Amino acid sequence: MRGLVVSVLAGLALAGCAQRPADTGSIGTPPPTSAGVSSAPVPSPKLSPHARDVLAKAERDGVETIGLTVSTEPGKADEVAATMGRLGATVETTDATIGYVRVTAPIDAVAELTGVEGVSRVDVDEPLSNADPTP
Repeated sequence: MRGLVVSVLAGLALAGCAQRPADTGSIGTPPPTSAGVSSAPVPSPKLSPHARDVLAKAERDGVETIGLTVSTEPGKADEVAATMGRLGATVETTDATIGYVRVTAPIDAVAELTGVEGVSRVDVDEPLSNADPTP
């Protein structure tokens, strides 16, 4: 009985891994774009939702550069920092022991920076408020 269950589960797993044919407009698929009309860029899954909101507001406000806190895969912090520097970001600090890179980058380069190999998560730095939180 146990062997039957294992073989059924293995078959289901393999069936789920099979390559799917091209989707032709099923539910949940965005409609095809017309020729000459570009769709909005897909936000990077490495950006937190809050970071996406802050980035969009900064773009609307005409901000040219923005601070980013970058989490890296283990052992990749120095490599990520070097690549980001080559892509136009100013590397402010790197801590390879915890996989952390802090950069200031041009707004229009953020999408490319989030795609750097070794980056696991990117968040937008915001200035801390000096307001007294005491009620």
